[in-house]
Amino acid sequence: MAAKKTHHSHRRRKAMAAKKTHHSHRRRKAMAAELSPDIVLFHILARLPAKSVVRFKCVSKGWHSFLTTPMFTNMHLHHQNRHKLLFIPKTSSSCTFRTIDCESPKDGLTAPRSLPFKVDSPRNVSIITSFNGLVCLGIIGQDNIVEEEYYSDLVLWNPLTGEYRILSKTNAHKECYETTTRASVLYYTSSEDDYKLLCVTNSCDAYIYSLKSDLWRKIESTENFHRWISKHCALLNGKLYFLKYDEAINKSHSVISLDLKTEKFTEVTTLFFRDPMICMGFTVLRGCIHVWMLHPSNSWRRKIELWRMDWDGHGDGWTKVSAACGYTWSTVQPLHLTADGNWLMHYEERLCITDPNGPFKSTMVVTDMCAGIRGKYIETLVSPNQYMK
Repeated sequence: MAAKKTHHSHRRRKAMAAKKTHHSHRRRKAMAAELSPDIVLFHILARLPAKSVVRFKCVSKGWHSFLTTPMFTNMHLHHQNRHKLLFIPKTSSSCTFRTIDCESPKDGLTAPRSLPFKVDSPRNVSIITSFNGLVCLGIIGQDNIVEEEYYSDLVLWNPLTGEYRILSKTNAHKECYETTTRASVLYYTSSEDDYKLLCVTNSCDAYIYSLKSDLWRKIESTENFHRWISKHCALLNGKLYFLKYDEAINKSHSVISLDLKTEKFTEVTTLFFRDPMICMGFTVLRGCIHVWMLHPSNSWRRKIELWRMDWDGHGDGWTKVSAACGYTWSTVQPLHLTADGNWLMHYEERLCITDPNGPFKSTMVVTDMCAGIRGKYIETLVSPNQYMK
């Protein structure tokens, strides 16, 4: 009797579970049916990773047409902030690239993919700068293999979509193609709807390339602030911020800005440090300029600090955000501050995660990045050919 009761109880539970699953499935179908195309296209697809959106282009001709419009590209760009590290191995026999997610580097490098343009050797490629998913590369052609101080071409490339564009040399000075310019930075001006490349040459001249016009022009600045510009820079609120080094004044450092509308350089604030402290890079975090600092030490360990610029137009102000100690390697470079506060670091042949708030401890992530070039970017749908007719 008890066994029969148990059997009926089991059947009832099974039937109830099946009924619940059926109703749940019907509810999901009803919810999907209730979603209007506008919600799917404007609110759901716009928030998906760019790689997923590329796949959805195959759903229909209508979706493909909509997902390739400048309106959707800009709308989608607004939601993209996950950084990738681009890596081009120099030891490879073929010209390939790989990527790694800066927020989940333990997932490792992606499978190698071929560069979509002709390169004689991976050693002839340099990652110069990136912005909004577009990466600027310098290519040394076979004809320039002896004269390696100049690039044969500069290329704007979207690693996700594979689209690229070779920049025109019209009005460009030869120094714009130097492999060791003082500063090169890619940016976007919303007022002109144009992507531009600023190049500060070794002779202290500044040139701007416009993707929209495919032309170069020289900045006619009355101030020579760019004379001491270093390669470290960051973009915030319509201004490019650079590190200025003045050897004549106690080897001091200061921050200068270039207003992208007026194209004028202005000194903003003085940095708190002098030699032998070394600036390792600028970055924008939570709407503020930050600077990475390396402290050389007489001991065998080094310290890296992250400082925030708190300047309100009335004085200088710097706040130390975090620091990490214990670096014994001669080559160390902070690459990314993760969402959980850890630092993604590259030194010597290793890519590591460091917790600056705890005792020194680095977790090895990737070990095969010893010979190659790297650069950070975000995956987007922005096309380098968007202005072509």
